[in-house]
Amino acid sequence: MATEPRGFVKGTLQLGRLLLFGIKLQLLWLWYTLRGGIVLGFFPALASCVKLLLRRLEAPDAERFSGEEAHLSNLNREFAAFWRQSFAAMNGIGYLSGGVLLALLVDLAVNRAFIRSAPLHYGLIVLLVAGLIYLLYVLTVFGRYQLGFWQYFRQAFVISVAKPVDTLAILLGTVAATALLVLFPALSLFAIVPLYLTPVVWFSLHACRYVEAVIQVAAENGEG
Repeated sequence: MATEPRGFVKGTLQLGRLLLFGIKLQLLWLWYTLRGGIVLGFFPALASCVKLLLRRLEAPDAERFSGEEAHLSNLNREFAAFWRQSFAAMNGIGYLSGGVLLALLVDLAVNRAFIRSAPLHYGLIVLLVAGLIYLLYVLTVFGRYQLGFWQYFRQAFVISVAKPVDTLAILLGTVAATALLVLFPALSLFAIVPLYLTPVVWFSLHACRYVEAVIQVAAENGEG
């Protein structure tokens, strides 16, 4: 009778499954980014990576990165379905958000070179930081909720300011991911996208659940 792996062996197997899942996700992201001509494929492929990560993070531990659903063919079908579904909306959200951030950077440069207004400078920096924080949440919001186009912007902003500690955790997670890439440069070839997305999705999902719980409590108190 076979015994279930434990301790170090179990941890090694889980790490192997996790790395294999990350490599598959990286390949799918690359293929669908190229399939969209890079310019139109990048954001939908990124959103699809987040969607698959969300589903695995919300699944039971034993089913997260193994079994039939983790086979590349099944992941490809799941990835392709969401990629097509999110193609128009995610390109709109991605490029509109990027355009706003680019406009803020241009305004900062113009103010620094010509206007030289300290209040305007600090105001633009605050807006830029708020925009960057919003970007940390918008992909998870898009993958978790079914909303109208403009509602994604509002929901991402609300969740991004709900729990600053989660934003800090995301930033620390990206620092840890960068440290891993420095220690193991080969990861940049095989799993750089899921490596950076995982802390973003994990902690932004935590913020989403927090906001959902607050809304549920408020609704129950209102009914009571």
